[in-house]
Amino acid sequence: MDILHLLNQADYIQVNNQFVSLDFRFDDTDFADDDDVALQARVEGQDLVLTVGELEEATPLADGGFWLEGVGYLRFLSRAGLH
Repeated sequence: MDILHLLNQADYIQVNNQFVSLDFRFDDTDFADDDDVALQARVEGQDLVLTVGELEEATPLADGGFWLEGVGYLRFLSRAGLH
């Protein structure tokens, strides 16, 4: 599944061992440029800002998560999936 589609359905993201809510997410995947900011969140007091191009370079993993160099493990979660 397309990583931008998963992002648009997510209520939360898992970044390594932290679960955080999104401060911003890019909602228009039809017209996404590589340098558009796709998501912003605060993880352990640090700003995490990822572009569309960076997310599209993530490696899909068997468990539904993604590996992104320089960030680590990413997984997109919905409220329904957390219950």
